[in-house]
Amino acid sequence: MKRKFKIFPPVFFSIIFFLLFAQISRPTNIDTTISSYKIVLIKGENYSGFLNRSGFYLLNSQKDTILKQPGDYFEWDFKNFSNDGFKDIFLDKGGNAPERFDLLLSVPSTKRFKKVLKFDVFPAPNKIPGTKYYYSYHKNGCADNDWVSDLFYIHDYKAVEIGKIDGVGCGSDKTPTAIYIFKIKNTKKELLKTLPIDIIIKYRENKWGFIKQYWIKNYKSFL
Repeated sequence: MKRKFKIFPPVFFSIIFFLLFAQISRPTNIDTTISSYKIVLIKGENYSGFLNRSGFYLLNSQKDTILKQPGDYFEWDFKNFSNDGFKDIFLDKGGNAPERFDLLLSVPSTKRFKKVLKFDVFPAPNKIPGTKYYYSYHKNGCADNDWVSDLFYIHDYKAVEIGKIDGVGCGSDKTPTAIYIFKIKNTKKELLKTLPIDIIIKYRENKWGFIKQYWIKNYKSFL
């Protein structure tokens, strides 16, 4: 004789819900959003980094996550930005301004990395040789006829601006066409010099040549 089991409706639906939830929440080791996977050797240990929808992750050789940097990044790379012999992390933010990065500097004593605040404000950074100073470049409108270059340095993991060149190729009554050079102290701007915009044609690389040579020759005036 077969026994008949009765399952009351509330119990029946509870079981179904449990089975569905268990199936949906089953963990997986595969993340199809992972991109830009790279490995680097740091002090004899392999570290691996990658991007996914949540941001950037860095794992040590035991696959422990030692760094998670939230953000929507296009690409990333290890570079020795500070010229101290240790690899730093560049996180490319993409967008309309080329070479706009978040920078994570290496801390060799702890084998960790620390984010430099406001570094992304200064795109396409270049170091002035033999100094701790950098200069940037970015478009500022008018089909790149308006542009900006900032002089800055890094102190206590923060980018500090001390100078600015405003190239205004599309002038107005309020701001005539010219190159305006400012000294900056505690975020306050002081106009030091105004140059004609056509001075840039004297340089082999046009405005980029002017920017490079100006900062190399004159950065001490902004200290």
